[in-house]
Amino acid sequence: MSILGNAISGLQASQTALRTAGHNISNANTEGYSRQRVDYVARTPQSAGVGYLGSGVLVSSVERIVSEYLIGQLRTDINNFEELNTFNDQIGNIDKLLADSGTGLAEGLQTFFASLQSGADDPSSTPARQLIIAQSESLTARFNLLYGRMESINNGIASESRVIISEINSLARSIGELNLTIQQQLALGQGAQPNDLLDQRDEALKRLSELVTIQVIEQDAGDVNVMIGSGQPLVVGQAVSQFTLTNGNEIVLSNAIGSVDVTDAISGGQLGGLVRFREELLDPAFNELGRVALVMSEVFNDIQQQGLDLDGDFGTPFFTDINDAVVMTSRVTGAGTNQPPNDRSIYVEIADTGSLTIDDYTLRLIPNTQNYIVTRNADGSEVTQGILSGAYPAEIAFEGLVVHLESGSFQGGDEFLIQPTRRGAVDIESLIERPEDIAFALPIRTQIGDGNIGAGRISAGEILSIVDQQGNVLPAFSAPGQLSPPVVVIFTSPTTYDVLDNSDPGKPVDLVPPLRNQSFIPNQDNTLFSTDPGVTIVTGTGSSMGLPPGRISNLQAAGGSAVPNGYPVEQLTFTTTNPTTGATTTQSLTTTFNSSAGNTASLLSNLDGVSANAFTEAVITDININNLTSPVQIRLSGQDLIGYSTGQVASDVPDPSVDEAAFNTYLAERINENQVLRSQGIYATSTSDPITGNPELRILASTGIDLDIRIEGVAGDNISVHDGVNPNVRLTAAGGGQEALVTVGGRIDLTLADNVVLTTAPSVSQFFGDSSAADFAQSAFMGYQAVVSGQPSVDDRFHIQFNDNASVDNRNALRFVDLETEQVVEQGTLTLSESYGQLVERVGTESNLSQINTEAAELLLRETQATRDAISAVNLDEEAANLVRFEQVYNANARVIAISRDTFDTLLNSF
Repeated sequence: MSILGNAISGLQASQTALRTAGHNISNANTEGYSRQRVDYVARTPQSAGVGYLGSGVLVSSVERIVSEYLIGQLRTDINNFEELNTFNDQIGNIDKLLADSGTGLAEGLQTFFASLQSGADDPSSTPARQLIIAQSESLTARFNLLYGRMESINNGIASESRVIISEINSLARSIGELNLTIQQQLALGQGAQPNDLLDQRDEALKRLSELVTIQVIEQDAGDVNVMIGSGQPLVVGQAVSQFTLTNGNEIVLSNAIGSVDVTDAISGGQLGGLVRFREELLDPAFNELGRVALVMSEVFNDIQQQGLDLDGDFGTPFFTDINDAVVMTSRVTGAGTNQPPNDRSIYVEIADTGSLTIDDYTLRLIPNTQNYIVTRNADGSEVTQGILSGAYPAEIAFEGLVVHLESGSFQGGDEFLIQPTRRGAVDIESLIERPEDIAFALPIRTQIGDGNIGAGRISAGEILSIVDQQGNVLPAFSAPGQLSPPVVVIFTSPTTYDVLDNSDPGKPVDLVPPLRNQSFIPNQDNTLFSTDPGVTIVTGTGSSMGLPPGRISNLQAAGGSAVPNGYPVEQLTFTTTNPTTGATTTQSLTTTFNSSAGNTASLLSNLDGVSANAFTEAVITDININNLTSPVQIRLSGQDLIGYSTGQVASDVPDPSVDEAAFNTYLAERINENQVLRSQGIYATSTSDPITGNPELRILASTGIDLDIRIEGVAGDNISVHDGVNPNVRLTAAGGGQEALVTVGGRIDLTLADNVVLTTAPSVSQFFGDSSAADFAQSAFMGYQAVVSGQPSVDDRFHIQFNDNASVDNRNALRFVDLETEQVVEQGTLTLSESYGQLVERVGTESNLSQINTEAAELLLRETQATRDAISAVNLDEEAANLVRFEQVYNANARVIAISRDTFDTLLNSF
């Protein structure tokens, strides 16, 4: 090429360089613009004989000055920053809301409990009671306010999410369109890069990264695919998916193939920050606050309904019933994908507030099966699973909850969102309106018997529950204004007592079921009743027990062998049912012929869930001894009861024909002083028949051993013996060294743990009666408790009766006050205040950490942006220098053209 061609190529290259520099300068403030650079290459030289002469210059390309690594890193850093910044903005709002003394719950709880303490100090004060009502209303208003403010935040997140999703959809469409345009430009430019379009696409990807985490995959054709989450496609070439936000705050990604919930896959960016804030902080805060409200409602209502108000009536609920029908229904939501018809009746009952977590759950009915599975939404772990029978109603119990599937077209594939505590803070409401309605008193009071001579004490008593496991009012509290029945505790020995129905104080009778021969440990606290609502008692009322009718006394030489008790061989089977799984286990015991009640009870007590209480009772009455002369004797289990001195009846022995009561007192003293008998748990009292008033000698063997009772004397001497249940047996002496004797066997009462059932073979047991009868095992739960301590004496009495003076009683008020420090939340590990404080602390810690992380992410983003700008951003000083340099090259090439023209003209003129 000639010198003119060289100059022209140089001039053209310089023009391109100047134009590119001008383009850079024009876009110096364009967001995402990458400066461009002209790349040159020398044209192919031509051979001129003397060598190769240059042919000028070519513009090989106009390139963007970019680092793909930095572009990717910038997207990552801006994604992290936007997520943290969005999370930080949101958490700051809820942190202030929960911790502020004006809106938070901590101060409200303190003032409420302070008002309760004032009320407990003066239970009859109407102003103190009115203050409690005012503070309870203020506290529930705080719960409601917190829920309302948090719900506003939640709604704001939904609104903001919709705006972000709309922008994501717009950017996705823009990227798809740019993919198409870039492909077309590459084809038209024969591979030349459309730099400005690439910048626009990178900027769109960067903006998209501000909103959500994406993965960018470059394709050979020049387009890019954009994925979110775990590979869900957002942009594939020109095909674009669309985000939508459902009313339940699920984020759904839809395309031509279908729709999928990608909420759990969303992370990073502003949308990821909102999702993370809602899932990690806001939803748990709703649930934690709701749990505090639910637990508080339940424990206060329990105590309130177990107490008496100023009118002497049982208290009405203090706060909203946590298992109100509407409230239970609101705890579960069916998925929109559940197949019609929409007729499923399902609700969630809170059975145990102490077991409540702050989790939400999902109940899934497995497609094409009757199986179900309950998972924890927080981590997807399985909580419980099982099989439905297909018959409704049905129940699914777990973690303090019972899901009731009442009726409807439940079918495989159904899903239900279970939120037990979500609405607790908005549902709570103070229900007490009259100061008189606050139940500060307990319905029972205790009293020490007037004639007690021992050093025994009884506590004031406490209430455990006024309802049974099915929610029915217990018999003890079924009649207004009275305890049904009032009871009396009578000590039968220094270490045993009976609890009796004292409806007729002159004639106490056994309770139903009876509480007989209860063990007492002196100088320790001894609770009188069971605290387990599921405990039952099987009473030893079998026909062969004790001294049954038809048993004939035996006549034999003095000192002969004891007579067997005649107790039969029976098989006793105890079945235990697991309340969660329904699985059963069995334990069996076969009794031994003639074995004492004590021995059999010892074997029974070794079984799981079984406690056997054996005792033997014998009553000697109607003593007819003509002469207190040798060989007269009454023997008990081999021990002589009538004392002798030098071969004659001792002078201190009262004559029973003159004073039978005094004689019985003498025998009782002899029995109680006998170390052999005492070692066998045998004690006696001199008393009288409650109906006839006749003197009686009552003998009790608290260990359940057989009692061998004998009389020896002259012909005609006799005594009557019975077992307290069956009729008398008359023992008549025959003289001549013969003994009339009888064996009184013991009885066994069984206490069975919850879910333990006894069956017998034969079904009508000679130990326990008809095991198929509906009342064979009876509840032993009284609903109240008292503690006896110290050292009572035989026949000391302690009374438990209805509290007929509730106006000055503050025992129930003190139970309210104790709730401030009682650990009633999360399996008894947290108080109400601690549970709320844990929420405040967690939010505060997260807020502080979020602020630190946001500042660190912002610094890192700035550094990455600065590094990118150092490489790709337009430097005006550099571009100005380039303009001068390119202008000089342009001018130089123009001068070459001018010289070439002059040279050409000279050559032409030379011819």
